[in-house]
Amino acid sequence: MMLYTNRDQFIVSAPGCMYTDPSSLESIMAGHDAGAGGCTLPMDMTLDGIAVLCAEHGFHGADGSFHAVQEADFIELRRLFPKIVTVGQAVELAKSCAAKICVDLKTMAVCPQVKIALSHADYLDNAYVGGLDPAEAAKAVRRNPALHIMGDLPSEPSDPVTLVRAAQETGLFGLRGKPEFMTPALCQEALRCGLFLASTETTDGEELMRMFEQGVNFIETARPDLARALLPQALDEAE
Repeated sequence: MMLYTNRDQFIVSAPGCMYTDPSSLESIMAGHDAGAGGCTLPMDMTLDGIAVLCAEHGFHGADGSFHAVQEADFIELRRLFPKIVTVGQAVELAKSCAAKICVDLKTMAVCPQVKIALSHADYLDNAYVGGLDPAEAAKAVRRNPALHIMGDLPSEPSDPVTLVRAAQETGLFGLRGKPEFMTPALCQEALRCGLFLASTETTDGEELMRMFEQGVNFIETARPDLARALLPQALDEAE
């Protein structure tokens, strides 16, 4: 049962917030400690099919070498990077922080494991999925109806009304995009029709304030402390 509506708003910490490793549990905790009400979990898949927290499609070794996550199995990666985080570990930590979760898909193939992890944690209603364009998102909805899947906007929408209607018809939870794509016309139409809105990362104070005023539900930032300083009372009331 959802305990929030598309009139509520939350600060969502970006991967690597507060200058942490973007593929780490420390990033989740840093966002929580800085006042975020949610966190973004970038999810990729190893060669042997394990969903892991990975913001950059791989990991850099101590010698500067890059190891692509989809070209190595989990055991090999864990030997090189002992702090590698599975989807279940990330979800459980976010749940312990009572955080809303944005799962940023680096590949659609991780959807089934994301669904299992969220279901096991009884946290499906407190999570949404981004990282797919509207057409890919529509396909993912049909395959994974239990997930709250958003369509990521590739550009500023020229016809918000048509876009919102298409999102409704395909069963999307909402729309996600860069702060500059969150136009007044789009926000008004989407919220009026019951969709949720999420932004990608920004630390710009004017953008944070503008999105809050336009009703964007999930406002992502690498500086939750800055967002809290700008919007403390209103967001406290929302949460």
